[in-house]
Order: sequence, then structure tokens, then C-alpha cells
Amino acid sequence: MGIVALVVLALGACGSGDDADRRAANSTLSAPTTSVTSKSDDSATTSSLTVPSPVTSTSSPGASANPSVRDQLAALRIDDRPNPVGDYRREDWSHWDDIDGNGCDARQDALIAWSTVAATVNRAGTCKTITGWWVSPYDLVASANPGDFDVDHLVPLADAFESGGWQWSAAKRRQFANNQAELVVASASSNRSKGADSPDEWRPPNPESWCAYATGWLGVKVTWDLTATTNERNTLGQMLDTCTLIGLAWPRGGEVVTTTSIAPAGPGTGGGDAYYANCTAARAAGAAPIYLGQPGYRSALDGDKDGVACE
Repeated sequence: MGIVALVVLALGACGSGDDADRRAANSTLSAPTTSVTSKSDDSATTSSLTVPSPVTSTSSPGASANPSVRDQLAALRIDDRPNPVGDYRREDWSHWDDIDGNGCDARQDALIAWSTVAATVNRAGTCKTITGWWVSPYDLVASANPGDFDVDHLVPLADAFESGGWQWSAAKRRQFANNQAELVVASASSNRSKGADSPDEWRPPNPESWCAYATGWLGVKVTWDLTATTNERNTLGQMLDTCTLIGLAWPRGGEVVTTTSIAPAGPGTGGGDAYYANCTAARAAGAAPIYLGQPGYRSALDGDKDGVACE
């Protein structure tokens, strides 16, 4: 498919501690067949969706990584010199923008793309992902709650700055920071553990993701003409060695994902038997935020009627 396609399939969308603190609620890795309901003011439709199997490597034991990926590794521009001109400032890299004009910012686009079932998205005047099914490739944390995940910049913005981005224009930095081939939906804990580290400083705890991680990292560096250090290149080579094994790659839905609109929740859209008198009680119980359909959700707690109560 070519390197760009590999990257898109391998990633879907940097961040180094990108999102606000969220609860880490783990779940099992296999999701059941899921019904996603789309509501409008006067009608509702339901479609049944089956969770796709995680993408796996098609190489057999003993095979080598894609020769073109190895060529990219060999062609990486190596620069072991210290700090570039100036200092990295995150505010200089405008991120979570809607650069494609589809009504959803880059973070929401990533959540939609990485959900392995059709994500439910509130498009009533905004774009907010309400629920779906995500598996963090870094550590296999799985959940239907988007609040359990960060959207990580695969090549951290700080690394991109030090690798050549220090001389980019503001417009090019914005394009990079919102590039879906650069974004990975990962558990909040793994993303914050990674920080701004390069592969020689941090690898995903799940070794089955190393092949896709290294392939994606290489694709970003080559596409954007960014440099690498000697240690970084050597570590990427070690990670590409795992491509000889059959194992889990990026668990992402890709083209099977669709989005739906939901209307403001009504009185009958609560979930389960839990009841919270107010958001203070919900937070004290560790239940907030409460998503549409989850135990304890009711429209009285959802002030902006976006399907998320006690935000």
C-alpha cells in the first residue's frame, strides 16, 4: 500500500500528556456485538455492529520487516548534535484544530477513527465523541469511555521541534500537530509515561505493538524530513525485528467506523440502577463523568445536553 498508507493504518493520528486528567477504567479486550442508536428529534434508528478483529501482521515467522521500511531506516538523517536554536513551546504548535473543515477537531477525528465499533458522536452544534470501543495499543487497556484515553502524538511535538521543526513556520507546525497519521489513541497512563521520549528512551509496554510503532515513527520522520539520533535509529531497528512475529498491531477500526448524531438526551435515556442526586454525589462516588447509557446517567445531570453528565 505504500509507506503513507502503512502509517495511516498503523496510526490514525502527537501528544505528550495531551489531555486533562481522566479516570483510567480498564475493561476486557473483547467487546460484544454493539448496537449504536442514532436519535433525531422525531425518529430513532438502531444498527447492529460486530467488533472487527484486531489487525494482525501478515508476515510469517522468519520473515523480515518490509524492505521499504528498512530502506527508510537506512535513509534516516542522523544528527546527534544537542539543542536546536530556541526553546520548544507547546503553544507554538496549534493543536486539536479542525484543519479539514469536517466539523470535528483533530482529537475527535482520532477518537472516531480509532474506535473499533461505530463511535456515537454528538453533532448537535458541536462534535463530541460519546462512546465507542477503544484498545490502547501501548498497553492493551480497553474501554467504551473516551475519557479513559489520551490522543498521543506518536512523534512528540517536542521531539519534532528538536528534529527540525524548530525552523518550521507556524502553519507547518499546525499541520503537523493535527495530522491524523501522527495521532494514536492510547491510555492516559501510557501516554503520560511516554511523555516526550523517543524510542530509545521509551517503548510501549506491549511488545506486540513495537513493529507498528516503529513503522509509524519512521513514516512520520521521513515524511516530514525530520532527523533522528544514532540511538533512536538503532532502537527502531530492534523494534522492527519484532515484525517477524505474528502478533497484535494497531487495534483500530479505520474505514469501518461511522458516526451518528444524537439529540439531547430525554428523561428515559438513563442507564442501569445507579442513581445520583446531583453531580457532587456522582463525583464523590467516582462515577463522573457519566456517559449516555451508563449507570446513573440522567438528563437532569447533563446541563448542556451533550450526552455527558457531570463533566
